[in-house]
Amino acid sequence: MSERRPGERRLAVIGVMLCLFLAALDQTIVSTALPRMIEELHGLDLYAWVATSYLLASVVGLPIFGRLTELMAGKWVFTIAAVIFLAGSALAGLSPSMEALIAFRGLQGFGGGGLFATAITTIGLLYPPRERGRIQGVFGAVFGLSSVIGPWVGGLLTDHLSWRWVFYVNMPVGAVALYFLMRHMPALAPERRSSFDVPGALAMTLWTVPLILACSWGGSTYPWTSPRILGLLALAAAGFGLFIAVERRSRQPLFDLTLFANPTFRWATVALLFFGGTFLGGVMFLPLYLVQVKGFSATNSGLSLVPLTLGTVAGSMLAGQAVMRIGRYKPLLLASSAASLALFLVFHQLLRVDTPLWEVVVLMVLLGFAFGPSMPLYTLAVQNAVTRDRIGTASSATQFFRQVGSTVAVALLGTVFSGTIQAQVSQHLPPQYRVAGEHIQVGEGAGATDLEARVRSGFEQVYREIERALEGDQQAYRRLQEDPLVPRELKEQLPAGGIPAQVQARMARLGEAFEAALNGDEGTRQALLADSQLPAEARQALQSPPRDPAVRRAVVASVRAALNARAQQVAAETERQ
Repeated sequence: MSERRPGERRLAVIGVMLCLFLAALDQTIVSTALPRMIEELHGLDLYAWVATSYLLASVVGLPIFGRLTELMAGKWVFTIAAVIFLAGSALAGLSPSMEALIAFRGLQGFGGGGLFATAITTIGLLYPPRERGRIQGVFGAVFGLSSVIGPWVGGLLTDHLSWRWVFYVNMPVGAVALYFLMRHMPALAPERRSSFDVPGALAMTLWTVPLILACSWGGSTYPWTSPRILGLLALAAAGFGLFIAVERRSRQPLFDLTLFANPTFRWATVALLFFGGTFLGGVMFLPLYLVQVKGFSATNSGLSLVPLTLGTVAGSMLAGQAVMRIGRYKPLLLASSAASLALFLVFHQLLRVDTPLWEVVVLMVLLGFAFGPSMPLYTLAVQNAVTRDRIGTASSATQFFRQVGSTVAVALLGTVFSGTIQAQVSQHLPPQYRVAGEHIQVGEGAGATDLEARVRSGFEQVYREIERALEGDQQAYRRLQEDPLVPRELKEQLPAGGIPAQVQARMARLGEAFEAALNGDEGTRQALLADSQLPAEARQALQSPPRDPAVRRAVVASVRAALNARAQQVAAETERQ
C-alpha cells in the first residue's frame, strides 16, 4: 500500500495521529479538573488515584499491545485499543462516584497505552526507514503538544462546560479517528502468528504496578522509608526477577530480551529512561516557577506552557525533516542532549526572583527546541535497527521506558523540591514569622493535599480556640496568648474572660455612669441619653430625675439589676452561637 496508494496512507496516518493526540492529552488533562471532580463526587482521599490508575493501566497496556501487533493484524489491534479508550472515556464521564471514576480511568488508560504502542508501531509498518523520520517528527510534535496543553484544555472545559467534558471531548474526535482507521488503514497482517505470552504479561504487571505505585506515593503520600513504600519496592524487585526468568524460558516471550543484544536498542532505551524524566521535569517545574515566582495567575497558568510547547513542536518537526534529508539521526540526538544539559545549567545560574520574564520565556523556547529531536528520533533509531517482525515490541518498549523514567524521575525531583522548601522556607521568612515557618513541615509524606489538609486543620483548631476564649474559657484564652503562631494583633484584641466578661464590664460602667448622672453629673446624663443601649427605665429616670435620695438609690439598684440581666442574656446568646 505504501507504494500504490500514498493518499490512503496519509489519511490512515490522520486517524493514527488523532488517537495519539487523545492518549497523550488524557495523561494531563484531568489535573485542572480534579478539584471540581472532588467537590462533586466527594472523594478527596482518593483524588490521586484518578491520575495514578490511568498511568498504571497505560504502562501495563504498552508492552501488551505492542506484542499483539506482532501476532494480529495491526489495523484491528489499533481499533480494539481505540474502542477500549473511548469506552473508558464515556464511562468516566458518566461516573456516579469517585470509585467508579478511578475504575473507568484505568480502563481508559489501558486503551491509551494500547494507542501509544500501536500508533508508533503503525508508522514503522506503514513507512520504509527513509521516510519514517518525517512522520515520526510530526508524531513527536503531536505528543509534545498534547502532553503540555492538557492542563489548559482541562481547565477550559471544566470552567465553561463541566468536568465530565474532559472525558466526553474524546468521543467526537475518537469517532473521526475510527473512521479514518476503518476506511483507510490497511490490515497490516503479521509476518507470522504465534501464541500470546500470558505468564509474561502477568509477571510484567507484578513488577511494573508496585514500582509505579512506589514512585507515585513515595515522598508525597508516604515517606520513602515507610513500610508500605519499602514493601512495594521489594515486591517490584521480586516481580522483576520473576519476569526475567519467565521471559527467558518462554518460546514466544512478551518482551524479547535478545533485543538488548542490539546496541542501538540498548542505548536508546537507557537514554529514554533519562529523557522521559528530564522532559516531564521541565514541563512540571518550569511552569511552577512562572506561576509561583513570576506571578502568572492561576487562571492563565496554562499560558506558562506555551514557550516550551512551541519549542518542542518546532524542534521535533524540524528534526524529522532533517533526518529525512541527511539520512543520519545520531548527530541530532547528541546535539539535543548536549543542548538540553547546557540549558538546564543556564537555568540553574539565571533563574532568580528578579530574572526578567523575557529571559525565562526565551530559555524555555530554546529548551523545548532542544527537547524536540529526542521526541521522535529515539523511536526512529530503534525501528530502523530491528527487523519488521519485532517493530511492535521494540516500539512499545521505547514508550514503556520513557514512561517509567518519567515516573521515577518526577518522584525523585518532587522529593528534592519538598526537601529544599522544608530546609529553606524558615530561613527566608521575616524574623517575626520565622518561628511559625519552622512549624510548616513539607518533607516526606507531606504531599500537596496532605499539607493543605494539615494547614486547614491548624486554622480550624485556632478558630475553635478563639470561639472558646470569646465564650469565656480562660484556658483557651491562655493557650492562645502562649501560642507563637497566633499574631500579636489578635492576642491584643482578645478580651480576658471573653464576650461575657466584656459585656459585664460595660454594663458595670454603664451602671456607674447612670448613678453619677442621676446624682447631678449633667455631662454624663447627656451622654447616656444619647446611648441607644440605655434601658427605657433608666432613660425615663434621667429625663425626670427624682429628688428624694432614697428613691434615687432604689432606681439605681433597679437599673443595675436590669443591666446585669442584659449581660447574662448576651452571654447566653453567645454560648448558643
